[in-house]
Amino acid sequence: MNDNSRATDHAGISVAARIWRAMLALFAVLMCALALGAVVALLTLFSGIRPCWWMLPGAAVLTWILRGIGSLRGWLAPGLAAFAVLLAGAYAECLTAIARVSAITGATFSQAWHLGGPALTWQVAELGLSPVSVLVYAAAAIIAAWLARPQASDADQRE
Repeated sequence: MNDNSRATDHAGISVAARIWRAMLALFAVLMCALALGAVVALLTLFSGIRPCWWMLPGAAVLTWILRGIGSLRGWLAPGLAAFAVLLAGAYAECLTAIARVSAITGATFSQAWHLGGPALTWQVAELGLSPVSVLVYAAAAIIAAWLARPQASDADQRE
């Protein structure tokens, strides 16, 4: 083997490792966002406070967790954080919509989901949105993006 073949093999491994790391990071972002959405929906059902208001502190917590596990790195971090917060908010709205359908129809949560499926759930969730809640979700996404921005200390750690 010559030195050129070793460099090529190493580059292939590092590309594969980068792809694998990116896939794991996206999976972590997805799972953490869905977990936050479920927690926010539960808090909404117990407290009666709209999900958007729970998302304001939830955005900071979600960003802190994702930064801590290493899923928010590089120039894409603010966008990923904002996406995760908006996904969590949409999931929380959908879960509370299913709970509303369940309460109205007297069906169990599972039966209410199967009653109308994703289309009815999304429609009921949209009916629950107000202009203020949309603005609050946008503010939560902006907070998450701001908290996830790359820091100068992050660049120092990579070197």
